[in-house]
Amino acid sequence: MPPLREVIKRNIPPALREAFVTLRERFSAPALEDIVLHDYVFVLDDDPRPRLSLVIPSVDPAAAFGGVTTGIDIFLEICLRSGAQPRIITDDFERRIDRSVVDRRAAALGLAPESIEIVKRSSEAPAIPVRSRDVFFTYNWWITLNIRSLLEAQTRHFGGPPRPFLYLIQDYEPLFYRFSSTHMLARLAFEPSLPCWGLFNSSQLHEFFCAQGHELDRAFVFEPKISQSLRPALEAGPVTKAKRILVYGRPQIPRNCFPAVEKGLRLWAERYPQFAGWDVVSAGLAHPPIAIGSGRALRSLGKLPLDAYADLLRTTAVGLSLMSSPHPSYPPLEMAHFGLLTVTNRYANKDLGRSHENILSVRDIDASTIADALRQACERFEADPDGGWRARSHMPAYLDKAEWAFLSELSDALRELWRG
Repeated sequence: MPPLREVIKRNIPPALREAFVTLRERFSAPALEDIVLHDYVFVLDDDPRPRLSLVIPSVDPAAAFGGVTTGIDIFLEICLRSGAQPRIITDDFERRIDRSVVDRRAAALGLAPESIEIVKRSSEAPAIPVRSRDVFFTYNWWITLNIRSLLEAQTRHFGGPPRPFLYLIQDYEPLFYRFSSTHMLARLAFEPSLPCWGLFNSSQLHEFFCAQGHELDRAFVFEPKISQSLRPALEAGPVTKAKRILVYGRPQIPRNCFPAVEKGLRLWAERYPQFAGWDVVSAGLAHPPIAIGSGRALRSLGKLPLDAYADLLRTTAVGLSLMSSPHPSYPPLEMAHFGLLTVTNRYANKDLGRSHENILSVRDIDASTIADALRQACERFEADPDGGWRARSHMPAYLDKAEWAFLSELSDALRELWRG
């Protein structure tokens, strides 16, 4: 039976529906750009030493999903290799700065945590000291647009050609928004008038980016790697897996297609009662239990500590992780490498079925398609409970302990820039 809200939406009289839509639009929030775009105030800093400044929304551990930790890791690695002073500028208003993620990752690299300056945003137009040898490292589209004023002021004051900035591109951000002014501004960030070196998280994403007609001054491409925090659990070896489906559940994030997850699970539970003994849980962002039929529910475990998440991966049989994006996404890769038979979707040029034998890559996210893929995964597990552990990865770089090759190339380029 569909949820009550769906029944109401389908049966509400058209006039009442239109009145509700009008009322909702009247009280809707302002456009996103009206909230996130702002200026910075240039403050002269005569220090001649090179500095790299990561500008990121937050370093709050509660927001430290894969993209944030990847950004912090790359920033710290570049500082370590290039000799640049590290500075992090947070773009969101925060009550406090929790340095724990930054300090822990810096210490693991051998970089003194106390050497990392963290600047908390405290006003609508924060005053930021800028040196002649400052290079800025941006995390998303609105931060990329926000720092233009600092880059332009840097060039005006110190002279010479504009300094390039680094832009960590971990998804095709314009697709996060419907066709709108927000969509167009996110595209503008991918077409900067100032020199930009793009750091692309996966070759699939870079290919998609280029296919949209964008072109940056330089491109550095790196492939996903397993988190160093998860590696020890994977290297500990196989354990017995439970009849459990693990969903990457983020209802608040549209690109994770949570409505399709719900519908697919309900149809799976309805069509295949032989799997009634399977547990179904989600990890990612907390949500209330969601009924999937026959008295069963999708239980949310919320955002787990990494050790608990690693243990869940090791002991779970089947994974479900959807992503409306050309970026591969970390969860399905983690699931597959931890031996989960993993259902995920294709998008444009992305097909993760080529990445690991454990991945069932579906062409669409129709409820029937997802339900059938889950059936296949459950049947495969019941026929061979240890088969997921034996499956092969086709991503040699994912498990490689060696550094990303682009780090040395980028660090050398920055040192050359600073010498010039």
